[in-house]
Amino acid sequence: MIRAEIREEFRTSFGRTDAGGNPPPVTIHTWLERFNKQKPYSFEKATAPVYAENWISHMEKIFDVMGCEDAFKTRLAVYKFEGNALAWWKAYKQAKGGDAWLIMVTWADFKKLFFLQFFPRAEQERLKREYHSIRQTSTETSTEFMQRFLRLALHPCYYW
Repeated sequence: MIRAEIREEFRTSFGRTDAGGNPPPVTIHTWLERFNKQKPYSFEKATAPVYAENWISHMEKIFDVMGCEDAFKTRLAVYKFEGNALAWWKAYKQAKGGDAWLIMVTWADFKKLFFLQFFPRAEQERLKREYHSIRQTSTETSTEFMQRFLRLALHPCYYW
């Protein structure tokens, strides 16, 4: 008797599916709830380029741990915009066509736009020059040189 009740409870409570046998669709609201549980940082402006880099890294860390689908990443990230960043995003989105345009924006597209806005061109160029002329200094250990090289080689400005 108890086994039958347990089986029935398992059948009706776990693994609920729609009529086609597929799991229910995950919506932006589901992702937003999961996202907020991770306590994502807000973003208003970047007083230094490293702040823009760190914020994107923070978002990607959250998206990775959540297993977030690419289609939701941009909307979740801009949900955390405040002040200047939010004003820029609203104006940019409107100029591009609003929500119809937003549906087409991938996470890679968003990062490119974000870095172009919040990572000054002069700093991008400085990092590129440093990368192309990198040499180990006489006071730098090979480990320190390798760390500096990797920081420059993996910098996001090379991917936009």
